[in-house]
Amino acid sequence: MRGIGRRAAAAIALGAGLLLAGSGSARIQDTPEALRAEAFEAAQWAIASDAADALAKVSARFAQGDDALGRLAEERETLLGRRDALELELERLYAVQGDEGRDRRAAARADYEQVRARLTAVDADLETRFPAYAELTSPRALTVAETQALLKPDEALLLVLVNPEAAYVWGVSRDRVEWARAEELGEAGMTAAVAKLRESLTTAAQNRSDLDPSIFAGRPVAAFDRAEAHRLYAELVKPVEGVFEGKSTLITVVTGALTTLPLAVLSTEAPTGPDTTESLAATPWLIDRYALATLPSVSSLKALRCHLVSDPALRSPGCPPSASAPTTRQAARAGSRDFTLAAFGAPILAGAPDYASRGAPAADSILGEGRLADVSRLKALPYLPGSKTELEALKTRYPRALVRIGTEATETAVRRGDAAALSNARFVVFSTHGLMAGSTAAEPGLVMTPPDQATEADDGYLSASEAAQLRLNAEFVVLSACNTAASDGRPGGEGLSGLARAFFYAGARSVLVSHWEVSDAATTELITASFAALDAPGGDVGDRARALQAGMRAVRANRAWTHPAFWAPFTLVGEPG
Repeated sequence: MRGIGRRAAAAIALGAGLLLAGSGSARIQDTPEALRAEAFEAAQWAIASDAADALAKVSARFAQGDDALGRLAEERETLLGRRDALELELERLYAVQGDEGRDRRAAARADYEQVRARLTAVDADLETRFPAYAELTSPRALTVAETQALLKPDEALLLVLVNPEAAYVWGVSRDRVEWARAEELGEAGMTAAVAKLRESLTTAAQNRSDLDPSIFAGRPVAAFDRAEAHRLYAELVKPVEGVFEGKSTLITVVTGALTTLPLAVLSTEAPTGPDTTESLAATPWLIDRYALATLPSVSSLKALRCHLVSDPALRSPGCPPSASAPTTRQAARAGSRDFTLAAFGAPILAGAPDYASRGAPAADSILGEGRLADVSRLKALPYLPGSKTELEALKTRYPRALVRIGTEATETAVRRGDAAALSNARFVVFSTHGLMAGSTAAEPGLVMTPPDQATEADDGYLSASEAAQLRLNAEFVVLSACNTAASDGRPGGEGLSGLARAFFYAGARSVLVSHWEVSDAATTELITASFAALDAPGGDVGDRARALQAGMRAVRANRAWTHPAFWAPFTLVGEPG
């Protein structure tokens, strides 16, 4: 979380004090309503994120609808990545002694200065030729009124800002707004609470005979702490929940440790008795009350509903009149989709399938020391039979879909052979191993079928930077793999992964990501059930949040999967539908 500044901190603190004390003696400009509105905007500056930035940038390209802008914006992103990589390389080279170290540092510094010079020139070109781009990629905080206008009648928004001393909570619907302060859930308290819940979600008590024995074998028993899950609900949601009355979809914007915990696992009633399978099955969860989606920032709502749309008719009535409308070329592209779905996965791997999870080591232990992946290490990963079943079910559901399984699920297919189909697909699915960024510069990414020999074009690993170069027009991208929501491991790194941000930059309007090591079998059920709900008779094919809600219910219907570790790992990030 970025620093909020003295004005923001003062607005939040003063507004909280007045609101919670019910003060009626404030000056006109310091009324509780005015301070609440100012604090709502101040909180948004505090939670500006890289994910929101990625969404803003692709929205800007889409809104401008200019190929020259797209080329410049793409070059700028490439230059930024190259600049950051060279900075890391220079740091490492200072450990190399003697003439070799001096020569390599000189070469790297020359490259660095060249990249910086080109970046300056590109920025100047963007400022001169596309002045609106800078405005769109540096969005301001939305007012309460602007946020309300962008919400649909059946939606509400929950904003949670975690500060060192407390958590501040806003509930917003089209006609109401409330504010609360959670004294016990400052940064330390929130981190401890989330860690307690995640311990049980990532070790999951899977040695118990009454739960699926195929996942997390040999790990310590850790029952899910329903009392802690209810405490978070009681302190973060319940105080403002009156605003959500009658709403079916809840959009959340959260910060700090809370970004690593799907809010679906919050319990809406105080638990009684031990945490058994029966009690978990009977527990009322927040996901039962609302279909859930999360956004990296409040301003992302404007990016999604005013700019990142393929048809002017789809723009929110709450968009300002000056917002750019899509070009005729973009609208025509959206209306000529060749494929409803494009899916890739179940790569050919040599490791014995364990019929358990889609977990894998961190990227730095797989990729080796060079820029390319170590093909032998990729091939040694376990094969995923559940992924194959999942993709075959999608192929049956969507007969005209492009589905690449096994030998066809290659990086070459994704980046070249099937690039046109990917750009026209409404839904995009990757069902495979996901690798988190490790302690080195290794990028997070998705495992494809490895080639015999790694090349720049295809090393069997679709990294985040390579995913960002895809050109998508997808309403829904599903990363059906482990830890695709996990942060990049940097101290203070935000909760949404570089991989998820990359797919937003590529053009996705929503991305389904996972927060921990997922069960192969349960994930197969969740994804297939979610897509079944997307095109159920009478359903809304665009309603991803409700589809995910239905998929979670389908998983929970299996007695072996009542533990949230099975049904709750995935979060929908972006447009709920």
